Amino acid sequence: MIELNIFTKILLSVLFGAILGLETETREIEENGVEKAEKEEKSRIGGFRTYTLISLMGGIAGILFVNHLEILSFFLILALAGFLLIAYFMNVKLKEAFGITTEIAVIITFVLGFLTTSSIIKLEVVLVILVLMAFFLSQKRGFGKFIKKIQHREVIDVFSFGLIALVILPVFPDHVFTLGDFFSLIGVTNIGSTALQNFSLGNPFQIWVIVVIISGINLLGYILSRLTGEKLGLFFTSIFSGFISSTSGIISFASKSKETKKEDILLSGAAIVSNAVSFVVVTTLLLIINKDLFIAAFPVTLVVLIFGFVTGSLLIFLYGGGSSKSITVEYQAFSVVPALKFVSIIVVLSLVVQAMQLININTGFVIIVTALSGVIGVDAPTIAIAGLLTNGVIDVNTALIAFLLTNFVNFVAKSIYAYTIGTRKYAKYLTLGLMGSALAGLVIYLI
Repeated sequence: MIELNIFTKILLSVLFGAILGLETETREIEENGVEKAEKEEKSRIGGFRTYTLISLMGGIAGILFVNHLEILSFFLILALAGFLLIAYFMNVKLKEAFGITTEIAVIITFVLGFLTTSSIIKLEVVLVILVLMAFFLSQKRGFGKFIKKIQHREVIDVFSFGLIALVILPVFPDHVFTLGDFFSLIGVTNIGSTALQNFSLGNPFQIWVIVVIISGINLLGYILSRLTGEKLGLFFTSIFSGFISSTSGIISFASKSKETKKEDILLSGAAIVSNAVSFVVVTTLLLIINKDLFIAAFPVTLVVLIFGFVTGSLLIFLYGGGSSKSITVEYQAFSVVPALKFVSIIVVLSLVVQAMQLININTGFVIIVTALSGVIGVDAPTIAIAGLLTNGVIDVNTALIAFLLTNFVNFVAKSIYAYTIGTRKYAKYLTLGLMGSALAGLVIYLI
C-alpha cells in the first residue's frame, strides 16, 4: 500500500477532481463548441473548477474525519447534499431535465476526495474508481450509439442464456446414471449381466454443459457480428458464420451465388473461410470435453484451419477485395433449440454405440455409424466421440479415426449442398478448397 503524507493527499484529491472536471468540460466543448459551452457553463452543474473544488471539499471532510471531527465532516456532506438537491430541482423546473448522471458524478467526486485523504481504502482502489468514472463519463455518446443498436429481444436473449447457464445448469446432478440406476428406481434389482447394469444413460450435468457451450458460442458469434455494424464485409461474414454454423454459411453463400452469378469465386472463398473457422469451435469443444483427443487431433485441425483460412482469404481478396462487399447472413441471436438437437443426437449416438459394443458389433462399423452423422454437422458427433473416449468405450486412436472420418463425411455433404443450391463454379471452387483442406489434414495425420 502506498503511504503518503497529508499534503500529498490533499494535492491528489485536487488532481482527481481536476481530471474529472477537465473530462467534462472538454467533452462539452467538443459536443457543443466553445461559445455554446461557455454560455451553458453557468446553467449546468460541473466543470473544471466545480469538480476540483468538490473533490477538495471531500478531501477536507476526510481530514476532519480521521482527526475525530466527524460532526464537521458530516456538515460538509450535508452541505453538498443540499447543494445537489437545489441544483437538481432547479434543473427539473427550468430545463425539465430529469437525468441525475451529473449529480451522481459530483457525489462520487466528493467521495474520491474523502477516500484519498482519509485512507479508509487503499489508494490503488481509489485510482481504479477514478479511471472507471472518467471512462464512463467520456463514453456518453459512445454508450448512446451502442444502446441505439441494441434491440430489446437481444437483451432478452442474453438473459435467456444466463438462465440456462447460471440457473438451470446447477440444478442438474453431476452423476453418470446407468441402466442399473433406472431399474433400481422402478424396483427391479436383478437385470442380468454387469455390462447391462453399467450401460451409461448419460450425465445430466455434462449434457447440459454442452447445451450451454453451443448456445454460448452461437450468442457470442451473433454479438460480435452485431458490433461490426449492420452491413458486414464478406470476409467478416465468413468468419462469423464459421463460429455460428459453417453449414448455414455455406448454404447462404450458395444461394447468393445463384443471385449474383458474377461473384461465384468470391463467395466460394467465403465458404472455405467459414469451414476453416468452424474448426476453432470444434477444437475448443475437444479441449473442454477430452484433452487426450484434443492433443491427438490438434495438429490435423490446425493444418486444416490454416490451409482453409489462407486459401479462402486469397480467393476473397484476389477476386474483388472482400471487405468492400456487403453480403450478409442472418442468424437468430439466441435459441436453445439447435443446442438441444445437438444434445439429442449426441445422446442417441452414445446409446447406439454402447449397444453395438454390448452385442460385440465390430468397432469399424461403430466408427462408420458415428461418422455418417457428420452429414448434419461435426459438432454433435465430435462431442459424442469425445464422450465415448472419456467413458472408456473406445480408445484414442479409434476416436481420432472416427473424428477424421466424420469431418470427411461433413466435407462431402457440404460439397453436395453447394452443387445442389449454388452455381457450378461456386460448388467447384468450394469442393477444391475442401479437398485441399482434407488432403493437408491427411498428410499431417500420416506423418
